[in-house]
Formats: sequence, structure tokens, C-alpha cells
Amino acid sequence: MKILNVYRSEPDGDVKKLVEIVTEGREATEFKLYGGEVDYDKLVDMVFEADKAICWW
Repeated sequence: MKILNVYRSEPDGDVKKLVEIVTEGREATEFKLYGGEVDYDKLVDMVFEADKAICWW
């Protein structure tokens, strides 16, 4: 299963731990919405390539 983790802000320790638990044993990719210009076309492509997308605030 491919999981896409989308971060709205920089993840803190709690979020990092949750991501680790959720993605254990699975293929995971990340997309950051913070810290510069965002390539939304790339994000849309990544969402369709993933089996599951999780948004972290």
C-alpha cells in the first residue's frame, strides 16, 4: 500500500511518531505545503498515485 503524507506545517515529535506508526511496513512518500512555493500539479499527481493520503496539520 502506498501512503502519501501531506504536511501543512512542519511536523513536531508527536506527528513524526504517528507517521512512523501509520506507515510501518508500507511504502510512504511526503509532500510539504510549507516553506516555499508549492507545486500543486505534482501534489495532485501524487494523490492519484497513492492508495491513501493523510493530511497532517
